[in-house]
Amino acid sequence: MHTFRAMNTDVAVIAPGRSDRALAPLAAEIAALFAASERRFSRFDPDSELSRLNRATAPMAVSRELFLAVRRARSYAIATHGLFDPGVGAALIASGYDRSFAPGALDRPTAGAAAPASVLQLELDAATRTVVRPPGVTIDLGGMAKGLTVDRAAALGTGAFAVDAGGDAMLRGDGPDGDGWIVDVEDPRDPARVIASLRVRDRAVATSAPNRRWWRVGGAIAHHLIDPRTGRAAASDLLQATVVAPTAELADVLAKTAFLLGARAATRFLDGRVGLGAVLVDRGGGVALVGEVELVTDVGCEVADA
Repeated sequence: MHTFRAMNTDVAVIAPGRSDRALAPLAAEIAALFAASERRFSRFDPDSELSRLNRATAPMAVSRELFLAVRRARSYAIATHGLFDPGVGAALIASGYDRSFAPGALDRPTAGAAAPASVLQLELDAATRTVVRPPGVTIDLGGMAKGLTVDRAAALGTGAFAVDAGGDAMLRGDGPDGDGWIVDVEDPRDPARVIASLRVRDRAVATSAPNRRWWRVGGAIAHHLIDPRTGRAAASDLLQATVVAPTAELADVLAKTAFLLGARAATRFLDGRVGLGAVLVDRGGGVALVGEVELVTDVGCEVADA
């Protein structure tokens, strides 16, 4: 296994049966891929292509990679009825998430407010790869871009191979023992405790929860999961949503969507969809399984009823 730091998280490249020496060239290629993605998609790097787009006051021609990512973001916003919407960048900044996250670094006495905005307000011209960004729409591709990069990195490997970027993971093949990869789902109230272990093959896993990226605004707690309907930190009856999906990008999108929907609506939204599953943890500590999830061990999970 090789690890490196990128996108403000630890990235692990795992290839069972291959020595560190044999894996080193591929790990270096993957590290370079993550660095290139940051240069393109980071909201915090003023020189990134996304930052230049967020400052643009006129139509801007962008790279194929950024254009396609923005176009998919619009598609996800439509498919989730606006609950996943990377157009909330201005709301994130107003709430205090105006720099790369570090514990305590975002604390402040007060926070501002931003009018709700949506990527659906963008105008896209596929022929010229031009984006028109109305004032007030600040794009934050965040976890979606991380998931996309994980997917691209995992595609570089062969056989049993995994890339894990801070919990956004793509797990290919049958795992180290030929019986699938085992993914532990942590308890959001106690990260040292595992509430369920899942068996995963050729699928991705992502988790959305406010317990890792939060800060203080006066006497209140703010977090990074913005509800596009209000422009404010989401108030959900879920503590955590973990989604298993065909790609890490989709898993990240749906984990955020599930968290914003809340337990009952998320169950209805995800259940019965081919290739999708979820582990939902509610504020009472209840754990529910939704859809296509293969459980290895648990501490009292229930199969959710849509």
